[in-house]
Amino acid sequence: MPGNGKLTVTGSSSTEAKEDIKNTYNYIRANERAILSQQHSLMHLDVTVQVTVLLGVGVHKGIGGAVFAAIVSSVFGRNLKSGLGVIGNISIGGAIERALNFNDRVSMLSENGAKNVLVPMDNLAEMATLPATILGKTDIPFYANTQMLIQKMI
Repeated sequence: MPGNGKLTVTGSSSTEAKEDIKNTYNYIRANERAILSQQHSLMHLDVTVQVTVLLGVGVHKGIGGAVFAAIVSSVFGRNLKSGLGVIGNISIGGAIERALNFNDRVSMLSENGAKNVLVPMDNLAEMATLPATILGKTDIPFYANTQMLIQKMI
């Protein structure tokens, strides 16, 4: 919403989750010219991130990729792909971090309706551990950087 560049995080008491959200937000702010167009700037927007526990699973760490997708799509006013899940984290320097508990996260997302789950390239070797039923109903594209993530999320 219009504002002065303030970030508010609610719904989570996890210090790790809040830090991941702040790091992702700060990465976008520091790289606005490369990520956002000149008409869009976080300096003139207040961003609120509401972390919600779904299916009894709390969010503790590794949500930077999903937060990045949400912020960028919101700033541009573009919808994400239907049935999209994003796992992995983005460091404050923009490095894409491997998703922890890869198999469990992809399986949970797939079993709850995700048709596409975007996954960090560093998890590629773990594809062999996914059950065939998951691979049959969910596409799992990989991303190595934030530009690839933007291309695959919209």
